[in-house]
Amino acid sequence: MFACIGSANDGVSVKCVDVQSAEFLIDIGAAQKARYFHRSWVRVPFDGKDADELRDRIQTSYGIIRAALPKKVRDVLGPGPVLL
Repeated sequence: MFACIGSANDGVSVKCVDVQSAEFLIDIGAAQKARYFHRSWVRVPFDGKDADELRDRIQTSYGIIRAALPKKVRDVLGPGPVLL
């Protein structure tokens, strides 16, 4: 799992490279603490301010999770999500 949308459907939780990156995004107001997730995850709201930033956060999260998978699994997955 590289992204999660809750029942409120007002944001998406994504993985950051590390806890410090997540804390930085929270501190600058670009994200919120993701409830029920590890501290390296943040929740990015769907407020429509910056679609490119949201797209980048989702693609970064996918890359982090994908890189941790075994090579055999990565080869089957292909390049990653295509976000318009």
